[in-house]
Amino acid sequence: MNSNKKIVGAMVAVATPFNDDFSVDYKSFEKNIKFMIDRGLSEGNSTLLIGGAGGEHPVLNIQERIDLMKVAVESANNKIPVLTSIQHTDYREIIKMAEAASQAGIHGCQLGPTYYYQPTKSDVIDLFDIVSKESDVNLMIYHTWWDGFIMDFDLLDYLVNIPNVNSIKWSHSDIGLFKEGLSRYSDKVSMIDNSGNQILSNIYGASGFITHLSSFWPEYPKSIWEALVEKNYQKAKEILNGFKYEWMGWVGKVVQETGGEGPFIKVAMELVGLKAGPPRPPSRIPSKELINELDSILKKYGVPRNS
Repeated sequence: MNSNKKIVGAMVAVATPFNDDFSVDYKSFEKNIKFMIDRGLSEGNSTLLIGGAGGEHPVLNIQERIDLMKVAVESANNKIPVLTSIQHTDYREIIKMAEAASQAGIHGCQLGPTYYYQPTKSDVIDLFDIVSKESDVNLMIYHTWWDGFIMDFDLLDYLVNIPNVNSIKWSHSDIGLFKEGLSRYSDKVSMIDNSGNQILSNIYGASGFITHLSSFWPEYPKSIWEALVEKNYQKAKEILNGFKYEWMGWVGKVVQETGGEGPFIKVAMELVGLKAGPPRPPSRIPSKELINELDSILKKYGVPRNS
């Protein structure tokens, strides 16, 4: 199997659990990964993306991110591919994490343009060339267009030909260019939909999609992927129009209270009986009213509780 063909299905944005003092809870991190595997996630239907935005990487230090890599690979035990974010503003830290990921056995590293300073096309090329030369780890291009830098196809044509690059985490502000990018690169690398357009992206060649939901209900995104594999788009639509629709409405309320992805993922995990802990400040736990609202939604759709 080509390495890029391992990156298929539901790519889980795995949460980083914290203790009450906001230190990383590595034991719960291990348990939560094994929970997803025990509930059916495996190579061929899912991958795990640790230390990304869903894992609160902007509030983690480099050593914590490296330690999470080691724990994740050991916990997955070759049953499911593990990827990690190596995004940072300092190229030296990016290289350090890339090398650590390779040593830990991470399948691939998510890398986008550096942030804070607006990059140029040449800056992005230089970054990927440097990381590729300094490490043998697979790279997943992360198109973070909402930060102000939109990758055109000339740039992406160059990046996908870098030997280490095997996937793109893809979204675009322009739906036409979104579809064109999928068609253009899906035969060369794995295309992971990061826009929430699971059906449309599958039609145009995507090999998977990003999700938070597997962290607390692994069976649900797995069922979406199975419907997409079967090209049963009516079934996929029915699944998405159920829980996912109400979940997204609830998430929209959470982000009005506090920033980051940790707050809403962790509330759901805690409600089903997994230990996730609080988000790191300045993000905070959502209000009791919103927690109760999600509890009602979980009960409505019969989301299993972890006893």
